[in-house]
Amino acid sequence: MRLRFYTFRFLAFLLFLNLKGFGQDALKGRQTITISEGSSVILRANSEGASSYIWFKDGKLIPGQNRSSIITATAGVYKVASINKEGCTSDLSDDIEMLVLPRRSADVSIVKRSESRAIVRDQIFEYYLNVRNNGADDATGLVVKDVLPENLTFESLAEPTGGEATYDSGVRTIKWNIGHLANGQFAELVIRVRSKQQGLVSNTATISANEFDPNLSNNTSTDNKEISGLRIPNVFTPNGDGKNDTFYLEHLDSFESNEITIMNRWGSTVYQSGKYLNDWTASGLSDGTYFYVVKVKNGSSDWIAYKGYVTVIR
Repeated sequence: MRLRFYTFRFLAFLLFLNLKGFGQDALKGRQTITISEGSSVILRANSEGASSYIWFKDGKLIPGQNRSSIITATAGVYKVASINKEGCTSDLSDDIEMLVLPRRSADVSIVKRSESRAIVRDQIFEYYLNVRNNGADDATGLVVKDVLPENLTFESLAEPTGGEATYDSGVRTIKWNIGHLANGQFAELVIRVRSKQQGLVSNTATISANEFDPNLSNNTSTDNKEISGLRIPNVFTPNGDGKNDTFYLEHLDSFESNEITIMNRWGSTVYQSGKYLNDWTASGLSDGTYFYVVKVKNGSSDWIAYKGYVTVIR
């Protein structure tokens, strides 16, 4: 009685080969199964009335294998025979040659960086996601994910140099799918966001691909960005020596609009500007402490107000 192989599994998917109804010569010759390194395959004998089985690899008995199927990840030529209840052994099956190919690998990496310029609260700036395939094989099914922290507001995505990028506002996540990236090839995505508050913003992006990745340390990249506020001095010295002569507001030029009002200790306005240029010298006023209200904003966003005291000393 000649046994037939009728199923095998490749990369965890079942593939069915139903041989019922084939003649005796249907499986003459050698069959070949090819898998990738790291995968396994199920070889299963199909026979009726068998009580046990004996399996061979490269002409040698495989000890302890007496069931109708075996799982293997080793290259070689396999055969099987069955033993019925009466102890009769069938003929050996035709050869099943299993080839194990080297596993495809692609070292995909990602670098996330923000603009190098100083960014203040309520200002739009850009992140750059740079993806590279360092080889050795082409990469497929690349997925980049970037979850925006709460202190950033999403503005827009530029057209990536490869693949397709989308933003899911429900989970605040940017997803960038790249179907294929050849060995040595780059791709870039630009993300525009708005800063909501001052402080350190930490933002992380990750990448994965279908292929085995020999270096997972470069699959994650984090950018740390310091978001500054408007810096307002509490004293200045308008004495004409060229040092600290004006009421200078650091980062004021990062805002599109500003308003400033200076009042004396009795609440009377002594200076006011709808587009302050960091040029108030307290001309004509005596030394002392003054109260300020500074408002700034970008675009159509709400005004941000700063209130405090500044002392004039000549």
